[in-house]
This record gives sequence, structure tokens and C-alpha cells, in this order.
Amino acid sequence: MDSAEIIGALDRAGMVAFALSGVEVGARKRLDLFGLLVMGVVTATGGGLMRDTVLRETPRVLAHWDYLAWAVAASVLAIVVVASGRVLPRGILAAADAGGLGAFAAAGAIAALRADLPVTAVVILAIVTATGGGVIRDLLANRVPLVLRAEVNATAAALGGVVVWALDPVSTGAAALAGAGAATAVRAASVAFNLHLPRPGPTLGDTDER
Repeated sequence: MDSAEIIGALDRAGMVAFALSGVEVGARKRLDLFGLLVMGVVTATGGGLMRDTVLRETPRVLAHWDYLAWAVAASVLAIVVVASGRVLPRGILAAADAGGLGAFAAAGAIAALRADLPVTAVVILAIVTATGGGVIRDLLANRVPLVLRAEVNATAAALGGVVVWALDPVSTGAAALAGAGAATAVRAASVAFNLHLPRPGPTLGDTDER
């Protein structure tokens, strides 16, 4: 697979995972069916859209019809589960969130390398691609973006970007797998062990929903 195909595969995996997250947040905000679909799709596609815009490329979600199809299909599946009265298990949501973040971080890093950008840009685009959709989701849900207040989303994505940058000269495919795996592992560990960066200031209690 060349770099474009690797980015496409990672993007599609990330979109499926993040669509579930978007619908889950929308369901807790009591949105209607259309609102749930919008939340799922924008969460799934937002990070890649930001990345491609920064790179001055036609957004892949517009250039490839199946991108939107993947996002819509995953969102509809999650909506069906929610509409049936079932609750998506936290374990599944956490795994999807971590896996999606890892896939998007690697995709952003490879896209930056493909554009011959320096390591700083590789890390930045890894973070933007991995967290952009979640930021849009949280703003629509009227809450402080998760990346700013919980766990180590950006840190995990940045680590994934560095791993991709370091291993890309050896093999782009191996770099993608290692970078995605590293970001996924750090994100999963942060959830499992309730890890987060220090929060200076008085503790007044966190009343914002996850």
C-alpha cells in the first residue's frame, strides 16, 4: 500500500470509531434522530476535514464518496442501538475512542510526511486529525472539549505522530501500525488508570458530563 492508501484505510477505521462516540454524546444530550446523525458524522469527519484544509487539499470526505458512507453507516448503526433502548457498554466506547484516536493520529502524521513537512507539523497534524472531530462534537454539545480537560488525548496523538515520523524512513506501513498502536495504548491506559495531566488551581468539582 502507498501512503495515500494507508491514510485512506486509517481514516475509515477512525471514522467508524468516532461516529459511535458522536452518537453516544448526542444521545446523552437528548438530541433527535437528525441531531444524532449530525453528531456522528461531524465527529467522524471533522478531524480529517481540518487536516486536509490545513494541507490545502480537497477534503477526502468530499473527494471520496465512501468516506461519507462509512461515517453515515456507523452513525446509523449506533442510532439503532440507542433507539432500541440499549446502552453502549463503556468498554466498547473506550476501545472505539482509543482505536479511533490512534488511527487518526497516524493518518495525520503520514499526511504531513507526504507533504514533506517537518516533524513539528507531523505532530501538530497528528493531534489535529485525532482530536478535531471530538472538539466539534463537544462544542455542538455545549461542553468544554474533552481534549482540554480529561486524560491525555493530545499527548497520545502527539506520541503516535512522533513514532510515525521516526519509523517512516524504514517502512510507511510499519510506521502507521506502530504510531496508531502507540497512541491507542496511551489513550487506553489513560482511561483504564484514570490518568490525566495536572490541573492547577482549586478543586471545585467537575460537573461537566463526559
